[in-house]
Amino acid sequence: MNKAILIVFLLLISLYTFEKIPAHSRESAENKSAAIEYQDLTIKQAIKLAYPSALKWDKNALLLRAVDIDLDEKSNEVIGRNGKRKHWNIAFGVPDTNKFFLVTIHNGKIDAINDLTNQGDTPYFKKEFTQIDDIHYDSPELLKKALKTGRLYPGKDWAKGYNFILLKDIEKNISFISVVGWNRGQTQMREVSFNVETGEYISLQD
Repeated sequence: MNKAILIVFLLLISLYTFEKIPAHSRESAENKSAAIEYQDLTIKQAIKLAYPSALKWDKNALLLRAVDIDLDEKSNEVIGRNGKRKHWNIAFGVPDTNKFFLVTIHNGKIDAINDLTNQGDTPYFKKEFTQIDDIHYDSPELLKKALKTGRLYPGKDWAKGYNFILLKDIEKNISFISVVGWNRGQTQMREVSFNVETGEYISLQD
């Protein structure tokens, strides 16, 4: 997967899937009262918070992707500097079907659960999913690794701070977490990606 495509996909999916849910159709999640006490979540914490709702929707639900939503207000602090974010979209599906389910997290709590299945969508293959038990590395430790490369700086205006996305590279059969930031001059987005099982750096270039 080309790096530029990955970064654009990150931003489109985080914004589009959020806007795709009309305000009047959002459902309150039943497990709000059991939400994690703090607001900032790592990517693994966000996935684990969302997973019970997905299993209630369909017992065969598996993880498709996870991405933070760029809704944080500007502040003097670097958003995501601890490897955590307040807002997330966690997407699930069912292998060999076109079923698609989205859990939206705001301020560290489940805000909406939505079945966004479209009958005309292509079914998902099993190889497109990530097994949650295979995610051995989390966003805080991977952010530290990414910063050691000297390539990433926090975004200031758009895609603020550091952003995190979990996806599956189907061709390489590798699930990865990308840490996304900018170059020093804030003119180009950059990412550093790691295998979720081994923590090793991986190149997403074709």
